[in-house]
Amino acid sequence: MELTDFFPKDGHIQRNYCNKCDENLDLKFINFNEKVSGIEINVLDLPVLYCLNCKDYYLPDNSNYAIIHLHERATKSLINKIKIQRQKTNKNFDFGVVNFKYDSDDYEYIPGLRREWDKGFLTPVFFNKEVLLKYDVSPTYRLTFASTTYGNICRDDDYSIAFGINKNGKVVMWLGDISSLPEAEQYYLRSENIESDHSIGSEFYDGQIECKFTDLSKEDELYKSRSLFLEECFKKFNTKIAHLDEEVLNLSISFHSPLVNTDKEARHTADSLNKIYLESFDKKALGKIITKLGGNPENFGSIKRLRLLLELVTKDEDNIKTLMSPFYILYDLRVAYSHLGSKEGSTKRLSFIKERLNIHDESNLLDIYPLLIDSLNNSFKAFIELIEKYHDNKII
Repeated sequence: MELTDFFPKDGHIQRNYCNKCDENLDLKFINFNEKVSGIEINVLDLPVLYCLNCKDYYLPDNSNYAIIHLHERATKSLINKIKIQRQKTNKNFDFGVVNFKYDSDDYEYIPGLRREWDKGFLTPVFFNKEVLLKYDVSPTYRLTFASTTYGNICRDDDYSIAFGINKNGKVVMWLGDISSLPEAEQYYLRSENIESDHSIGSEFYDGQIECKFTDLSKEDELYKSRSLFLEECFKKFNTKIAHLDEEVLNLSISFHSPLVNTDKEARHTADSLNKIYLESFDKKALGKIITKLGGNPENFGSIKRLRLLLELVTKDEDNIKTLMSPFYILYDLRVAYSHLGSKEGSTKRLSFIKERLNIHDESNLLDIYPLLIDSLNNSFKAFIELIEKYHDNKII
């Protein structure tokens, strides 16, 4: 390698994306041992940006500067070999009142985080994903999602803190944002605080640092619409009508569209969608709202209670019946693939599903799935508009 390889080319700035596949990079620490313009340079634990897909690494700006500096030292000392153990930065940025675990190397070496003002503000702090469940069950907080891996923790109009979920299922927030919370809330977060895994590449990073917003997948778009609907209901009724348990959170993060038309894939798809979009509704909370609206929840399940709530708000049963159809289709899809009934019964149920989706009877899961996702998304968007138009006083 030549020393000139470590100087930026034509003003190039290293970003946190692979030059080959454009995937997010992770911060890793390697044993760098290369001959650079005649001098053998060995650095233990040199920070690099690593692409898991291509198995390539890139040097952050500070690592490039370190190599240049070591070459200069060796040249001045008239030696042809130099070896050092890099010392971690171990900086305490003195944000907040609680001593959070974080790695200042993330701030110093991951592109886009360093800035001359509020030094250390954009240091990533990592948490177990269970921290989100704590906030979901709290009566004073809500979780809103822009996608399945990017959202906000909200408390009335007091504050809203962005979070991301990385590819390892870890929740990430900024140190500076956390420090703005009341002391009690910082301790609340600290209980789920974990060591950095140095993987920050996510929709959270793309949006917060790169201002990079790509088109959402159908699945992310649906999850976002669900989140917006739940938030609108909270604003109107001061009640959370759905809960986020660990299974729902895990499913929403890992769920993807079916790849093959098999019974196993169909069961997984139908079961996962049911858990996320039907079973997560809080039957008791829906009943409470219905009662305050003057209705009777009786012994209805969550789907019928959601339908009744919307009918009470809009006084338009026919429209709500149409909008609720995708939810009944989803329920029927799970039953059809559950093996709880007869083969004949499953076939009839699937035929009825296809009839309501207006597709031919020879269609399979790969035909049903995108239409169902679109229908659910459109229904949630319509629900949002209906709740927004509901002008009665907020129910307390």
